[in-house]
Amino acid sequence: MALITKKSIYGLMSIYELYKQRESSNPLQLRDISKITSVPQNYLEQIFIELKKANLVYSIRGAKGGYKISQNEREILIKDIIITLDGEICTIKNETTNPAFNLFFNDCDEQLVLIFDKPLSYIEDFEQKLTKQINYSI
Repeated sequence: MALITKKSIYGLMSIYELYKQRESSNPLQLRDISKITSVPQNYLEQIFIELKKANLVYSIRGAKGGYKISQNEREILIKDIIITLDGEICTIKNETTNPAFNLFFNDCDEQLVLIFDKPLSYIEDFEQKLTKQINYSI
């Protein structure tokens, strides 16, 4: 089983696009998010229904409508998106007869949760790293 599903990956990519457009007064339409992220628009519609129910995004109706990020982007944690779309973060649910392995697996679970316990803005760090890599390659 994958650590997180494609659904969560797509949701994370999509809500990150809203995060990047947070200063703009214009909402992003699903067709635009679909083009940017290469996620099928009909799948995004299903994802955004769940994100909207969780109050992570809100919609604006009309010809120039679309979606905006609901909360302060520093408040939205990556794990919030994953839990909304997957129900939980996949952890190791294995009890063994060896107490040392049980402690090891518990530690792994705690580390997995910590990995995703970061604000959405954390992804910006990786975009900056990518930009530096591209600049060094030229």
